[in-house]
Amino acid sequence: MKAFLWNGYLSYLLIGLAHVIMGSLLPEMLAHYGKDYSAGGQLVSLQFFGFLLGVLSGPWWSGKLGKRGALFLCLGCLSAAELVFFTLPSWPVVLTVAPLAGFGFGMVETIIGALVIQFLEGSRKTFVMTRLEVFFGLGALGMPLISSIFIAGGWWRGAFLSLGVLSFAMVVLWALLPLGRMQAMMQKTAAGEGAELHSPPTFRHKPIGLFAIFIAVFAIYVGTEMSVANFLPSILVANVQLQPEIAVLGGTCFWGAMAVGRLFAAHLAERFGYAAYLLASCVGGCVVLACFAMVQGAAASFALIALLGLVLSGVFSITLIYANSFFKGLEERVTSILIASGGVGGATLPLLTGWCLDRMTIPQSIWLLVAFYALMVALVFWASRSRSAKAAAAGPIAAELSET
Repeated sequence: MKAFLWNGYLSYLLIGLAHVIMGSLLPEMLAHYGKDYSAGGQLVSLQFFGFLLGVLSGPWWSGKLGKRGALFLCLGCLSAAELVFFTLPSWPVVLTVAPLAGFGFGMVETIIGALVIQFLEGSRKTFVMTRLEVFFGLGALGMPLISSIFIAGGWWRGAFLSLGVLSFAMVVLWALLPLGRMQAMMQKTAAGEGAELHSPPTFRHKPIGLFAIFIAVFAIYVGTEMSVANFLPSILVANVQLQPEIAVLGGTCFWGAMAVGRLFAAHLAERFGYAAYLLASCVGGCVVLACFAMVQGAAASFALIALLGLVLSGVFSITLIYANSFFKGLEERVTSILIASGGVGGATLPLLTGWCLDRMTIPQSIWLLVAFYALMVALVFWASRSRSAKAAAAGPIAAELSET
């Protein structure tokens, strides 16, 4: 079991690296190919399309190939795509391969997340999910630093090579390391699951309206998180008059605080309850971001950025666990849909934020993000009230579950 968990942690570290490598190297790529930022946007959008495809098709591939076979497939796709990028092929080939990279790290995220939620119990599940997010944050934090080393050395495409090799190494680890009691589950295929796959669990008699609430929460949260992470340097340059090389540290500060906060998120969520933790996080996000809109000093801005990362650090993983508690037997499908909805939000809300930054003042644009966090507060509160009503109607067992 320890081997499975550490493979999962390292896989999340890998997809954290993969999520941000294109953004880290985009200026160098565009300069090499002689392309403008519109072409760069096309490249990122194609990778995002592949991400959605990987997230949504993960359960299907797991049924056909087994969990381990599906991981071999997606990690192999990621490794192949990064190695193709390393060769600096023609621009049409780059655009063709971009969805393959997104497909790879999208499917890794949904398969491992669903396995943890489905087969671990109680506080152990919460601890592992938040620890996975810690490793994801370390990857997202580390790739800009790794890329800067390669860029400073005059060999920026080496970052693609390093990620391709790391992806292949993860294939080897998943193939060779013993996985304990998860071994049989990782090797299950459609043929081996028998009647379970002939009569797959469905959303019939499930609270679909509640599921729609969680879809909206994921889209809003990931969209606002990506907006904050992507536009922080620009906001600090324009609003605080920092030099670009100093302003870029705002992103490092945000992701670093995220990684630290995730070390404690599981304990806090278990102690105070998932709903209370999520409500406090969303309210805290509103307050901190509102303060950020009103300050102009560099020290205060960086302090608030770090505080924002700490406050929001556990929202993704805790919401994923909380949502899945309503849909027993549907964990893999629910996880893939929720992560996909987060991907949609991550692609669309930053576009809205950028549009607002072009046409409104920076404080006004930040207040728009505050409004999104306020909407999240309302949605999470609505979901918590629905759960309380369900627990009260279902009896002691459901009530006990609602308190965990």
